Amino acid sequence: MAESLTPLIQTLHDSVMVLAPGGWTAVELKFVRSGNGLKLTELETRGEGSKAPKPKPELNIDPRAEAQRLSEGVAELAEHLKGRWEPGSIVVQRTADFADWRLLQPDRQQAWFTRLQKEHLDSLLMTDALFELIHGSQRAFHDLQLGLEAKLRRTVGFSFDPSAGMLTLQQAEGPTLSAPVQVIAQYFPDAFTWAWGWAYEQRQPQTVERVKRICAPEVTQPGLSALWRSEFHCDEGFAWAIAGSIVVQLGARGVFRAELADGAGVVFFALMSEPSPVS
Repeated sequence: MAESLTPLIQTLHDSVMVLAPGGWTAVELKFVRSGNGLKLTELETRGEGSKAPKPKPELNIDPRAEAQRLSEGVAELAEHLKGRWEPGSIVVQRTADFADWRLLQPDRQQAWFTRLQKEHLDSLLMTDALFELIHGSQRAFHDLQLGLEAKLRRTVGFSFDPSAGMLTLQQAEGPTLSAPVQVIAQYFPDAFTWAWGWAYEQRQPQTVERVKRICAPEVTQPGLSALWRSEFHCDEGFAWAIAGSIVVQLGARGVFRAELADGAGVVFFALMSEPSPVS
């Protein structure tokens, strides 16, 4: 495939991974043109994934918004192909080693074909490996977070001492609390961007070192690029899913979401112990 189209096809494949049932082997996507542009009207799963879908975690991603992103990406693909294909139907088939994308004409003749090789699949954001990781920790994180939020529901302010790795939480009632923390990441809502703390914290590496060991960016684990990319675009709901998995792997007590003073973003802190009164 033209190298310039590889990132676009990978982005489209990420959207298919979000929308299709777990463990799919083939899907057909159907589109129509509307007054608002291209619209996904149907996603039909074939093969294994349609009969016995694998468990899939709660990704906290609005499927309607993801379908819109997919439709916009396919419209961009059609522009790149310069009239060789009128958006209507796409069939995607995958194995562990590759994924074939076939763009079909109305008479079902193939208009364009490309293949994502294993190295392309291994570097996707949305993968079966990531889904399994999140699914395996999601229930534990839910229970941890439920208990933590009950204890911190009166929190009205916070301060962070990076040299000590301590987060202090001011309560509307009762004593001020503190807890050792690890910085998981920052999230910037306006840019829909997640940025790992280990990628940007240089002055106080001890506040991110445990998270960095889990993410292992120097290893670049296949199928887990969400852990080793320094940053990526996502909804904040998906950011919570990632943070929850990290919390469980850390053996932490939960996530504290701290809004930055300038309102530009938030910091996800992993509380490494139960918050206790400041002496």
